[in-house]
Amino acid sequence: MKSQLIYKCLVFAVFVVLSACSEDKIEDGVTGTLTGLVVSSGDNAPLANVKISTQPITSTVFTDNAGLFEITNVPVGDYAVQAELDGFVVEFEAAVIAADRESNVIFELSREVLDNNSPNTPVAISPANNATDLPLSLEFVWSGGDPDEDDTVTYTISLQNDQNDEVLELQTVSDTTLTVNSGLMFSTQYFWQISADDGVNPPVLSAINSFETTAIPNAEYLFVRKIGSNNVIYGADLDGNLIQLTSEATNSWRPRKNSAIGKIAYLQSVGGQTQLFIMDEDGGNKQQLTFGIPVSGFDLNEVDIAWEPNGASILFPTLSGARRVILSGGTGVTTSFYEPAPGMVVTEIAWSEFNDIIALKLNDIEGYNVSIITVDTGGNLIDTIFEGQPGAAGGLDLNIDGSKVLYWYDTSGLELPSYLPQDARLFIYDSTTDTTTELETGVIDGFINIDPRFGPNENDVYYTHKGRSSTATPSIFVYDTSLPAENAELLLSNANMIDYEE
Repeated sequence: MKSQLIYKCLVFAVFVVLSACSEDKIEDGVTGTLTGLVVSSGDNAPLANVKISTQPITSTVFTDNAGLFEITNVPVGDYAVQAELDGFVVEFEAAVIAADRESNVIFELSREVLDNNSPNTPVAISPANNATDLPLSLEFVWSGGDPDEDDTVTYTISLQNDQNDEVLELQTVSDTTLTVNSGLMFSTQYFWQISADDGVNPPVLSAINSFETTAIPNAEYLFVRKIGSNNVIYGADLDGNLIQLTSEATNSWRPRKNSAIGKIAYLQSVGGQTQLFIMDEDGGNKQQLTFGIPVSGFDLNEVDIAWEPNGASILFPTLSGARRVILSGGTGVTTSFYEPAPGMVVTEIAWSEFNDIIALKLNDIEGYNVSIITVDTGGNLIDTIFEGQPGAAGGLDLNIDGSKVLYWYDTSGLELPSYLPQDARLFIYDSTTDTTTELETGVIDGFINIDPRFGPNENDVYYTHKGRSSTATPSIFVYDTSLPAENAELLLSNANMIDYEE
């Protein structure tokens, strides 16, 4: 209050002097017009009902809803123009009125601050200062507040890191907790500070605290999750820590890891085609392998690829048959591996780690008339696992020595034009006994079990469980074949296309 009184006294003194100096400059009978605009400082919003007066005294007017005013028939001379509105600091502008001319002034009024206190200094509570091994989803907690109960405080958390110059800023109004679910990086030290702003006083800053996020997870298993309209590939360790391996801006799916060379092969949409890519286990060094001959099939969501065990090549399907891309020969170099009978296409491929047994799923262009066979590395037939059954089948995987073939079959036998399996169940074919066994995973009416994969110990089978509609959200379950029936457990929600290789 004292500072406001001093300010107004100084303003009054200045304009007394201005008035005294300008008395001799007023000419009788000769006039001009004074116009102007009044806005609030900062946002330039027009202010209505602002009282406008002059010194020497002429007329007193008020601004309209657009913040405009006009005083006519003002004697020529020098004037001090005053703008006054409750809640704002009084402002003055000089104006020179010329004969038959319009003089214009603009006011920017600042809000009046009367005994308003600054917000309390924020104090960080969580995460604790210098905390380590924190997940990428964090809740920030701090104390704050404001001595003036009517003030609304906006808190801004600024996050800097030791990896790059990026500054992440997050805001919340009044609340002193904020959860961050994205944007943080693995193996990174962060420095965070809280700013409290009441919109009146300068912002108040907390002390700077730091924390460190957990190390990049070892991608023990891979899976695909739908984000928006695209498939995104993730990796996860056995503690459930996730790492996003492909961008949400690209459509990427069907990841297959080769532990021998530490690479992941996968499919990605590129310019209306589907191409074969590889990347490191942490998502780095992405490289396109196919160009002139893309991956193709009757349904690109159903196609599958297979690594040569030593990582030297990858088999992938096309409408003309299975092809091989040689990694050591450079990208774009492919050779034919297997050509099916006319009217048939290769959709899925699996390759055993030992004994070089290769399983192929063959079907017609509608996805039906399925045959599942095994061949050697020259494409020569070894065994026929499945054929002559109506309905859909697929999801090939081989155990370590190629003696067992894992697949799913729609036991309803229906062949719908939309290719929607109605009662898909899991089966294992054992070549040593020439027997096929259904896995008792407990198929629920209205749901299907598809895309099975052997786990590293080969007792565990991982698979996708979903409703039989095309828009149903999938989940991944794990089933232990060494335990009694129906022991399946949920592993991941909103996930499919699992791959688990040690």
